[in-house]
Amino acid sequence: MTLPSERDQLFISYSHVDRGWVERLQKMIRPLVRSEALRLWDDSQIPAGAKWKVEIEKALASAKVALLLVSDDFLASEFVINKELPPLLRAAEAEGLCILWVCLGPCFYEATPIHEYQAVLPPGEPLEAMAPVQQKMALKTIAGAIRDALSVEVAPAQDPAQAQDPAQAQPQPVPVPAPSSPAAPTAKDASRLQRFPSSTCLLRQESGRWSMERRPLQVEGYREELGGGLALTMVKIPAGSFLMGSPKDELERSQDEGPQHEVTLGGYFMAQTPITQAQWRAVAGWQKLERDLEPDPSNFKGANRPVEQVSWFDALEFCRRMSQRTGQRYGLPSEAQWEYACRAGSTTPFHCGATLTPELANYDGNYVYGKGLKGTYRKQTTEVDSFPANAWGLHDLHGNVWEWCADHWHDSYNFAPGDDQPWLIPAAADDELRLLRGGSWNNYPWFCRSASRSNSHPDDRYNAIGFRVCCLPQD
Repeated sequence: MTLPSERDQLFISYSHVDRGWVERLQKMIRPLVRSEALRLWDDSQIPAGAKWKVEIEKALASAKVALLLVSDDFLASEFVINKELPPLLRAAEAEGLCILWVCLGPCFYEATPIHEYQAVLPPGEPLEAMAPVQQKMALKTIAGAIRDALSVEVAPAQDPAQAQDPAQAQPQPVPVPAPSSPAAPTAKDASRLQRFPSSTCLLRQESGRWSMERRPLQVEGYREELGGGLALTMVKIPAGSFLMGSPKDELERSQDEGPQHEVTLGGYFMAQTPITQAQWRAVAGWQKLERDLEPDPSNFKGANRPVEQVSWFDALEFCRRMSQRTGQRYGLPSEAQWEYACRAGSTTPFHCGATLTPELANYDGNYVYGKGLKGTYRKQTTEVDSFPANAWGLHDLHGNVWEWCADHWHDSYNFAPGDDQPWLIPAAADDELRLLRGGSWNNYPWFCRSASRSNSHPDDRYNAIGFRVCCLPQD
């Protein structure tokens, strides 16, 4: 899939106050420019005597990728907001131009259309706040994202005049490529798969002190468009096996977390974050299938905060609408799928290590797990990508909001299945308890462990309960 041939370069949009970051990024990406012939543009390339507005318009028309360096000065610039951004956002919708953005410092980016696009780095970790070494690693991640985006061919968007009203669209048969293995996940089309930059963090203890080891990630997945420039990022989860539950010697372990048992799973896709209020609002406006959805149910307001105060039945309606609209198999994850994705190959109480810190998750930081440290208790939800991801690129699996799973509640793993299917009670009543995973903003850290379990009635709605979705292979 290709953009118009005249779109073949990077356009950097920034405030002149932040010019130093452009120069640092250009230095980082220079080896790629030499070796891979990447074409970059910023307004320092305008020749003397040329009309700068005309040159900027030419560069905008040639951009395949737009990098937005977002700061308070950037958002305060009338030229940036009124002249540069609108044509870039229009090209993103109409021609598939790739929008990348980075938060340089604290600012109200969520009050602009920028927040509807996935940030290259977690917005809660602005570049200005990082230590020098972390800044260099972040700049390398940004450079890698630019390289990947410039090398990806993107399909031209459908002519709006020929587009069908999505509210009246019916699911169409989906072509499915032959999987590389019996358990390989497939999206609508293999060409939809992209690589997204992210970062993870591990906790290490040395000489009695904890340190955070940050690592850049490249995550494979796809974006499901929800309309209005809003998308749901789905991350590829590999097939595999793991020990589900907690070992008997894990601190603060509950009896319902055992016995540990081996589970084998096929591949699937998992939402990178809990469903946000913006994503919820978009789907709540789609055609009703079985029940109405309140478009703004959450107690803690914010487009990029997780939706909360939604019942299990509400979450199921969301998944059904997604499936009906896209032709994909969207649903709530089984408990096994949730824990497998949360652990991402780890065997420690948390995917980041033996303990947790409020710098890596949103929970009651007045309390510690094991030999961890106290920290901030935020007393509310936070934006979904404010903290580093786990090793598979998923955010907010520890804390923020509990997440509904498809399974009925069982008070132990005795006789639990060894596959990835939901563990259901035959002929159960509609109000049978359903599974919750992950802990929340108002929980102690031990409730946020990878193996921790809870439950609630499926029609319950609380400001500490949300959900994320998974997508199953078409085969």
